[in-house]
Amino acid sequence: MSKAKKNVVLAVHGGAGIILRDNLSEDMELKYRSAIKEALLKGYDVLKTEQPTSDVAVHAAEAAVKCMEQCPLFNAGKGSVFASDEQIRMDASIMGCYLDVKPLRYGQDEIGNTLEASNIVSAHQIIQQRKHPVKPHPKAGSVAGVSRIKNPILLARQVMEKTPHVMLIGKGAEDFANTLPPECGIKIQPEEYFWTEKRWKQLLFVREMERNKRNSESMIVQLDHTCKPTSNESYAVDSTKELNCDGDAHKFGTVGCVALYRPDTKNINSIGRAQLASATSTGGMTNQRYHRVGDSPIIGAGTYCNSLGAVSCTGHGEWFIRCVAAHDVLKRLEYKYNNDTDRGIALQKAVDEVIFGTLMGDDECGKAGGDGGLIALDRDGNLVASMNCSGMYHGWIYGTRKIDIYDVKRIYQLISVRQCS
Repeated sequence: MSKAKKNVVLAVHGGAGIILRDNLSEDMELKYRSAIKEALLKGYDVLKTEQPTSDVAVHAAEAAVKCMEQCPLFNAGKGSVFASDEQIRMDASIMGCYLDVKPLRYGQDEIGNTLEASNIVSAHQIIQQRKHPVKPHPKAGSVAGVSRIKNPILLARQVMEKTPHVMLIGKGAEDFANTLPPECGIKIQPEEYFWTEKRWKQLLFVREMERNKRNSESMIVQLDHTCKPTSNESYAVDSTKELNCDGDAHKFGTVGCVALYRPDTKNINSIGRAQLASATSTGGMTNQRYHRVGDSPIIGAGTYCNSLGAVSCTGHGEWFIRCVAAHDVLKRLEYKYNNDTDRGIALQKAVDEVIFGTLMGDDECGKAGGDGGLIALDRDGNLVASMNCSGMYHGWIYGTRKIDIYDVKRIYQLISVRQCS
């Protein structure tokens, strides 16, 4: 397999977990695949056609996630779930980082030349001299708890580009949205826009479980839609299970994208700055309370990007926050596997240690760790999609619009690594 670097790569995910095959019709499966493909093409068209002097990778990630936010199949934007107070609250984040400066590795100077043994800069010396190993610093923006923003990912980007802040929440974020000019594309929708029958029935179902709960754990929340055997056709795809039930039938509702743009050195018309980007958006958990916020808008937890790679996560957000999962992946790549010659395998190792190690560790009360998955893309165009649950809808596009989509009939492999070919 050739290890030639890719110049343009984009990948998306539609949430980890899986809908039981018995409850997923061929028509519904086709709809999921079509939605993933549409998002891939939206993002890829930006990568290939937009002026490369702009933040093209950020634009592409934003376009792909925006497309998924407008599809009611996914728990983000239009398809968001209801909180316990029957309100919609959405979160999103976006990051971008240029690749102009090479990572500073142990035994190298700032432009990558090998140093004599007596001049090697130790990790401690790097920290003391405030020479962080990866430069330049990434930029980021996020919003949490917004209720009427049609595309939260667009607002997250405006936070990144038009304010000195990283995160805005609730009414403050919506007040900021109202100050933006029309060309920013931010649209305020009535509550009716976000109402969907299947999400409303999910809330009613979880409330019924809560009323029937006989032990002390009376608060039940639900991670998007799971599958429950029932004769009611309305629950054939969207039924729910409580959070701590056995089995792996959960479908974790988050959408995300990672993107890479690199000028083609063989094409004199290919200009601009190489850049990585990541973006994540979610509608949260059904029946969540007290304005709960998950990992999706938390930089380093559900979304992270630097000059080594980009990561977008999906799953049980509290665990991803506790483990700072997205950040952990890229820091392992930076500090632990920085000298591995096969960068694709290095990325896989870093991802696996987080998904199958850190996240799955039991807590002090003996409860199992967090379920979920992520997509990670490095600066060479290597992609890893990994999950510790049954699967994760995801796909990627590269080259001359070459598309690979992984769905419920093919996803029962826990690891899927894509490398440059």
